[in-house]
Amino acid sequence: MAKYRDIADQIRGKIISGEYTVGTKLPYEYVLCVNYHCNKETMKKALDILVKEGLIIRRRGAGTFVKETMLQENINPQFERSLTMRVQGKKEVTSQVVTFEVIPADCFLAEKMQIEEGDFIYHIIRNRSLDGEPYVKEITYIPLRMVPNLKINVLRHSLYDYILNQLHLRIQSCHINITSAPSTAAERDFFGLQKGEPYIQEERITYLTTGSILEYCLSRYHYAHYEFSTILVNS
Repeated sequence: MAKYRDIADQIRGKIISGEYTVGTKLPYEYVLCVNYHCNKETMKKALDILVKEGLIIRRRGAGTFVKETMLQENINPQFERSLTMRVQGKKEVTSQVVTFEVIPADCFLAEKMQIEEGDFIYHIIRNRSLDGEPYVKEITYIPLRMVPNLKINVLRHSLYDYILNQLHLRIQSCHINITSAPSTAAERDFFGLQKGEPYIQEERITYLTTGSILEYCLSRYHYAHYEFSTILVNS
């Protein structure tokens, strides 16, 4: 692993554990460089990762601070993002595994998942339906080392249930970016979209309590059936 990514992992871990609390000012960069035995450029790259993740914020002339997050203590992030757990007892989830393979990470995926280019990752595509109606197309990438010996049968059910209850991994947070794009043949075939109609996409990066990235996932929805709710608090 590149040194700047290792440093980002360590600082992220301190934020997640509460060693650096919300609003805390981080040490000056030159102090961090001394503490982590690196040069200024390496530290800048490490902090840039945390800025992009929304964990820290730079304030001109004041320094770098741990950013306020929107997560509430009574919300369990892994249950919020798990389709099977969200609709349990209400609707039946079925999952068709379209693609399940191991591939080397290219430059783009390595950057997104903070791993080395060429590291092996799972590439998974699932078409998921609720009570037989198409709901979401999930394109998921997971580092092989995070979930070794993953079997296709797990993917036909709840991947998160396996991760939480069989591997005993704990999920800390999900960073989500919502966009739209014109549908391709794959989305049109699954959702019944017409040529030119868009899909809504959630780009999601999921972090474990260790600070490591569990998955990079693209969840695509029919534009007419997508709804996203959140709460913004003015601190």
